[in-house]
This record gives sequence, C-alpha cells and structure tokens, in this order.
Amino acid sequence: MRQALRTFGRILARHWPALMAWYLGGEALHQALVQLAGFVGGHTTLGGLLLLPLAVAARLVSYVAMYLTVRPSMPHAAERTRSGIEGFVRSTLVAILPFFAFYAAWGMLDRDQKEFFIIASAVAFRESGFTDLGDRGGLISVGLLPVFVLVVALLGRLLLARFRERLPEWTLAFAVYLEALWTFMLFTLVAQWWADVREWLAGRAFASWLDEFGDGVAASIPAIATIWEAILWLVGIVVAAVIVPAAWLAVAGIIYGADFATLPPLLQRMEARRGATGTLSRTLLRQLEDVGAALAAIWRGGPLLFGIFAAAYALWALAERAGTRGLLEAIGGQDGDFWSAFFPLILVAVAVIAEPLRVAVVATAFDAVVGRPAAGINVRASGLHPEPGLFVAGGDVEPEGAVGVLREQEHREDAVGG
Repeated sequence: MRQALRTFGRILARHWPALMAWYLGGEALHQALVQLAGFVGGHTTLGGLLLLPLAVAARLVSYVAMYLTVRPSMPHAAERTRSGIEGFVRSTLVAILPFFAFYAAWGMLDRDQKEFFIIASAVAFRESGFTDLGDRGGLISVGLLPVFVLVVALLGRLLLARFRERLPEWTLAFAVYLEALWTFMLFTLVAQWWADVREWLAGRAFASWLDEFGDGVAASIPAIATIWEAILWLVGIVVAAVIVPAAWLAVAGIIYGADFATLPPLLQRMEARRGATGTLSRTLLRQLEDVGAALAAIWRGGPLLFGIFAAAYALWALAERAGTRGLLEAIGGQDGDFWSAFFPLILVAVAVIAEPLRVAVVATAFDAVVGRPAAGINVRASGLHPEPGLFVAGGDVEPEGAVGVLREQEHREDAVGG
C-alpha cells in the first residue's frame, strides 16, 4: 500500500504539468477537428466522415501520451518497457479498437456525431439556400457508401501491415489513420443499425402491449415497481463502481502492452496452429493477446487490490463531481447565452485538474498488478513488432517450432523493435 502511495505521489509530482498540457492539447485538437469535419461535411458528407475519426483519434492520442508520460515513474512497468516514437505508435495502434468501443459505449461517439451533424447541416442549408442538399449536410445512415469506406480502409490497413518492413516510417501515421477510420465506420454502422432495430421494435404492437402490461403490473403491485427501481439503482452502482474503473484499467493495460507471462491454454492452442490458417490466426491473435492480457489484469491483481483501486476511483469521481458543482455554484445564475459560451470551458477547467488525477490512479493500479508475481502479467517492450499479414503469398509461411520457442523468438524481436 505504501509503495502504491509513493508511486501515486511520484507520478503527480513529476508529471502533473505535462499531463495537463497533453489533456488540453487533445481537447483543443478534438474540438478543432470536429468543427473542421462539420464544415467539410456541410459541402460533402463523405469528406466530413473521412475527417471525423481524426477528432476521436485526437483524444486517444492525448490519453496514450498521458499514460506513456507517467511510465518512467512506475517502478514495475517502466523497467520492462522502452520509450520512443515506435512505442508511442504501437500503443496508439493497439488501443484504437478498445478505445473506440469504450468511447461509443459511453455515448461520446454519439455526441461527436450529433455536433458534426449540427455544424454540417447548418453549413449545407446556408450554402444551398434551403433547397436540395445532395451529398452534404452530415447525415449518416446505413448504406453502401459507409460500408465501402470501411472495407477500403480495412484492406488498406492490412496491406500496410503486410508490407510494413518495405515501407517508409511515415506510413505508420497513415496506418493509424486507416485503423481509426475503419473502426469509426464499424461502430457508426453498428450504432445506426441498432437504432433502426430499436425504432422498428418500438413501432410494433407487441412493444406497446408490453409497456401497458408493465405499467399495469406496477400500478397493481407497487412492491414489484420498488424492486425494479432497486435493481436499476444497483445496476447503476455496479457500473459506476466496478465496470467504469475496470474499463479504464483495461485501457491502461492495452496502452502499456500488457502481456501474459504464460499463455492461457486456449491461446496456446491457437498459436500452435500451422500453415496459412496459422498465419491468419496469429494476425488476430496478436490483438486478442493484447486485449486478453489487459482484461486479465483486472482480476489477476486480486480482489483486495481491485477493491482498493475501485474505492480510489470512486473517491476521484466524487471529487470531480463536487468540483464541478462547486465551480458552477460559485459562478451563480447566468443567462442562456453565457452558459452556451462558457459551460464547455468550465467543464474543461475542471477536467484539466481531474484527468491527471485519474491517470495517476489508474497507472498506479496497473503498476501494482504488474508488480504482483502471482498475477502473471508482464509488459511487452514498446518497440513495434512485425505484423503478420492476412495476405500470405506462396513460400511466405515458415514452419513453426514449439509454442515456447515461438514466443521466445517473438519477445526477442519485440525487445529490439522487430
């Protein structure tokens, strides 16, 4: 416990200004890119959609930079990792898919898309004179165009991975963009599809009957309504107290390159496969290992460690809300124009203090997990490793040795940057 407190204090003492700067830079770039995407979307929706993933990526990059900034002050994780541009790019690449999932699940992706649509539609109506909009206005819907963009971006990303050793280093930035683009399109299409399904279900007679039946039961038996409200309250508590901090711990594990000291049996069997199918599975297995090890770090630290972390996270959340409320009460009542102009800045003013604290809490917890030998969680060296491609030409597949030899070779390649 004292070691964790020392780590937490060291992180804040050494890195607080840098954490604030990274957070402010990410927020500023995020807002600028949303505005730019909306403006372009007012003239061409496709152009706006090609820019909007960069706004989400700006926040991701700022968080990756914040977590990597504090890594030298983490006694257990820092000794197993390397810094540098390769480590930064690798951490960003592997974090894109889980971060976008987290971003979409908490409604932040939906807020960005709504802001994009408001800006784009305003520009489109102004430019078109409220007549035919055509391919403008930022309206995102399930159709051939977003699916085409997703497929092209994914194929481009796989090709870059296949020929990475032959390409210049600047293509790594393009690989990050393509990864963000296809992931953004995937979650956008899933969200639109789910919204359409919910709208269709809501219009069915069965849904109306079910609502009326539920209201009737609640009115006739108040105890059932009380139990249902209690269940909803309990679910909210579990989400706030367990799932949210666990998700942030997993994100930190992905950024830091969490790795299994010993592969679970399922991953061992998958990695031992041979031939072209083995090459394909290893391409996906690399991502699966990163995510699996990060998720395993949540419970392998033990219930006591996670309980302390969850309590610390809850205290942070309470302090962040209290700070926001206190600042709003200090400002007092103002008109709507004032709040429209300054409310986002007020939230950023609180977050610029709160976010470094959150990073310090999460990074300290992850370092404590890595420092626990029984957890079996290591941190992979940060150099970029060769990425096996999905497109395998004849003769590209080499015979594999035993699983242990294969992993030893891969880890040696990782340690020198592949």
